[in-house]
Amino acid sequence: MIWLASFPRSGNTFFRNILFEVYGIDSSEFHLEVNKKVNPDFHKFPVVKTHLLPHQLPENVRNAKSVYLVRDGRDAMVSIAHHRKDIVAPGSNYLWNLTEAILARGGSFFGGWSENCRQWTEKADIVIRYEDLIKDPIGQVERLREIIDLPAPNKERLPTFNKLKKGVPKFGSGGKRLTEEADKKALANKFFRRGISGSYKDELPLFFQLLFWLKNRKQMKKHNYYK
Repeated sequence: MIWLASFPRSGNTFFRNILFEVYGIDSSEFHLEVNKKVNPDFHKFPVVKTHLLPHQLPENVRNAKSVYLVRDGRDAMVSIAHHRKDIVAPGSNYLWNLTEAILARGGSFFGGWSENCRQWTEKADIVIRYEDLIKDPIGQVERLREIIDLPAPNKERLPTFNKLKKGVPKFGSGGKRLTEEADKKALANKFFRRGISGSYKDELPLFFQLLFWLKNRKQMKKHNYYK
């Protein structure tokens, strides 16, 4: 198995759907959420998604090969604030969600964008930028051949963002938790929101841009996300 790690809302679910549709590779996930079950056989899947920090993973598989997806943190903040408002905590305040995600007090939000990014990019075998992934999905997934066997891609099955948003994808539509197709479609429509780079420009107020930059300047510059 390999880890597919990321800070939330950085393209992990899109990546898993590409693996499933184009390469026929299924994946599982590992988390520490108390109200959500973990598949006890998660480690038997070829790819395992996680948002956790490396030291939070099970010791026996902690050092498996890994891929890390990194996205402009400002876009990730916008996306996670909407995700909480629309799905995780329906009706919660968007600006309050932004504040909580940016500050990541007490190590919340998976350590915060910078810490999650720092720890994983120092450890990962492959680092893929979200912005490159949406421009060249198959080209970026093909990089996994360095650490895992991939079959030949069926490029005709490449899922577009619109198909994911309007359809019932394998990942991002509730899985077995939802049984009605209408409910699955409704969730997917919320889960896959805009899928673009630079959404912070019209959705992240200037004060929050400055706050994020002050807290995350080092990692933003390291990954060429300039102010």
